[in-house]
Amino acid sequence: MSDISSIILAGGESKRFGEDKAFFKFKGKSFLERSLDAATEISRDIVICVRREDKIKDCLVEAKKVAKKRAEAGKLSLIPQIIADDKDCGFKGPLKGIYSSIKILKGRLTLIMECDAPFFNFDAAMELIKKLESEKVNAVVPLWPDSTVEPLLACYKTKETARILEILNDYALNLKEHFLFTDSVNISRLLSSVYYYNIFDMVKNNAELKAELFMNINSKKDLEECGRNEKIINKSGSKSVKIRKANRFFDLKNPVDKPYGILANALYCWWVYAKTGNFIYLRKSFEYFKKDAFNYRVNGLRFMGDKIINILPDTLGIMRAKNK
Repeated sequence: MSDISSIILAGGESKRFGEDKAFFKFKGKSFLERSLDAATEISRDIVICVRREDKIKDCLVEAKKVAKKRAEAGKLSLIPQIIADDKDCGFKGPLKGIYSSIKILKGRLTLIMECDAPFFNFDAAMELIKKLESEKVNAVVPLWPDSTVEPLLACYKTKETARILEILNDYALNLKEHFLFTDSVNISRLLSSVYYYNIFDMVKNNAELKAELFMNINSKKDLEECGRNEKIINKSGSKSVKIRKANRFFDLKNPVDKPYGILANALYCWWVYAKTGNFIYLRKSFEYFKKDAFNYRVNGLRFMGDKIINILPDTLGIMRAKNK
């Protein structure tokens, strides 16, 4: 599919797992091989992103093994691009890997996969892609009933997402320790339209899917539980929902237009406060952030709503006072 690119994030430190998850073999296949199998069925434009340059060689060796195995089985095989995180990027963690990768992709859509989700496959990816097209949104992000989301197993429009990340990176470099948006969930928060797709709705809509496909493996105990074939129970909770926003973000490199929209103003006011120490702008930014959070909560996405509120440093006790 020439208009779909893929990013495989393989830069995690795997501290809880005890060894590098990318190369850990589970039922005869490494986690990285499983991600490559899914990506190669969908994309001809694939990037594996790692945290440090010294891991590139090991990933290349693994990628060549996978390509050879696929070719011997009569399947399409290719060697992906393998890059390290951009050293001049202001982000941290997975957000840094996504920013570093998406700039060099060619597809209209980008599928993001973390290699510590070894069950995610072609069918799960295609369900996300089809939903993005049918809903006419900028991203489709899997949603669990408890309202947590999976932004690293999601599908995004490449151009729109790259533009947002470029603006956000300028803020990160400018604000440094005052930068708030370090979590990858904030990609979807900043896009103008996102469909949060309940995983159990996917399972209902597609007989080839099961909820376990979207599980993250953080420890070997998680793998043991999966090996016992324990089913994930569908508890009632957050439902699939489309969130639309209208924002024109203040461009730090080209500060011509004023910010427009709730989140655009929140980010701008926070930037002014960080630069000037003017508490009037701190209060303004809090009010805008609270409005943005409310938009998620009222739509059943409490996780997304609480996420932004919980990272705000409540210097003046504003949030505590108003939330009593």
